[in-house]
Amino acid sequence: MPGAVIRLRFADALTLERAGALFAAGVHPGLGEAWGDRAALTLHIAGDAGIETLRGVLAALDAAALTAESLTVHTNELDDVWAAFTALP
Repeated sequence: MPGAVIRLRFADALTLERAGALFAAGVHPGLGEAWGDRAALTLHIAGDAGIETLRGVLAALDAAALTAESLTVHTNELDDVWAAFTALP
């Protein structure tokens, strides 16, 4: 699913930082840029959000002994596309 964002929430800032380094751009197939939100303790990863990509994210976390509190996938909705083309917030 192109244009999706995988969001991982962590229990603390240290785990968030370690996960951010783990998912640096270009390291994992199917994933793009990764950026963190320290206030929300979340890591956002651009990706295709296919089953194999999600399995890869979970396997990478497991191999690095990192535990996410939650994983959610967000896709663009028609409202998001409309706002992007019309420059509306």
